[in-house]
Amino acid sequence: MPFNILSLDGGGIRGIVAAKMLSIIEKEIKAPLNEYFQLITGTSTGSILAAAIASGRSSEEIVDLYKQQSSIIFPYRKRFTLKRLPLIFKHGISAPKYSEAGLIQVLQGVFGNTALFDITSPLLLIISFDTVEREPIFFKSWRQDKAYGNVPLWEVCVCSASAPTYFPAHKLNRRINGTTQDGFSDAIILDNAAASVDNIYNNMQISIINGTGSSQTRTIKKYIGSTRRGVVYPAWDKIPDKTSIYSIKSLYSAIDGGVAANNPSSCAVAEALRLGYPIEDIRVLSIGTGERTRVIPFEKAQHWGLIQWAQPLIGILFDGSSEIYEYITKQIAHRRILRLQFKLDRELTGKRLSDDIDDVSPENIANLLEAAQVYMQQPDIQKSLHKFINS
Repeated sequence: MPFNILSLDGGGIRGIVAAKMLSIIEKEIKAPLNEYFQLITGTSTGSILAAAIASGRSSEEIVDLYKQQSSIIFPYRKRFTLKRLPLIFKHGISAPKYSEAGLIQVLQGVFGNTALFDITSPLLLIISFDTVEREPIFFKSWRQDKAYGNVPLWEVCVCSASAPTYFPAHKLNRRINGTTQDGFSDAIILDNAAASVDNIYNNMQISIINGTGSSQTRTIKKYIGSTRRGVVYPAWDKIPDKTSIYSIKSLYSAIDGGVAANNPSSCAVAEALRLGYPIEDIRVLSIGTGERTRVIPFEKAQHWGLIQWAQPLIGILFDGSSEIYEYITKQIAHRRILRLQFKLDRELTGKRLSDDIDDVSPENIANLLEAAQVYMQQPDIQKSLHKFINS
């Protein structure tokens, strides 16, 4: 029996391209997408699409969401505008382009009080990146043992969509649980799952929640990553030992998952394999948000510095991530993957398609929708889609 995966790239407002493609696919399969796919994964704007589909929204509803509410998320285009002054006062001259307030407002309106673990079918996988421990965050709707806990679905999407230079990093509480390896009057040795970075847990609270020394809470004053030794204050009343279970109240500094995997398809395949599904049963529909075609000439790239590279570099990192993960997925899944993606040029409709993630002008939105419609009507795409659906 096939295990169908839907993978959705990042791309800001260009998520409307994927939403339009999905509306056409939904009509083809004659069933809600959350019933056809067993696992849905997304990064950045793809996380919003993935969460919306997994929670039962139709693709047409999502298209309308992008059309009607994107200007709340991206309320202006220019960096130099009076509307940005509050951000500059808060963060300084290098402030992100937008506040996360509009993004949060829209996502809370969409998902309300729905939490990650409320999504029981299909499986939902959303990618973000933690700047504290410098590693991806894999939000999994089926893993209730993870440090992020039962976080609201809107907040999961904020974590995944907080693109550097566009939005600030999002602070998310987490709990790090483990088994004590050794204890001393003023210190504790954490297990191998704890971070190996010096001072990462400084000034955080550690509680013994089970075993010897249970019900004690102390502050980690100094953390030595190489030995996973936390110096605590005040000293323990009863020294923890190898029977002691600890819990550290920590946080994620979450930014756009595109830093790790803008195309999360191979992450989803890895999870399916981990869950025990044989590779021959796994099929992947991977949908992009348009391939950038804007050229950065050598003459510019040679001389650009920090300021000039700031925003273009984000696009390059995301593009590179998408191509690499597509390659990996194809090597694993071979012919059982269908990738839907077109270039953001004039070839499909003769009209300009902006590759900016925040171009929410009515003209650009209309052009993106038209291009997605034309792309999906191409005979070779129709043939590939029918083959995927009916195989």
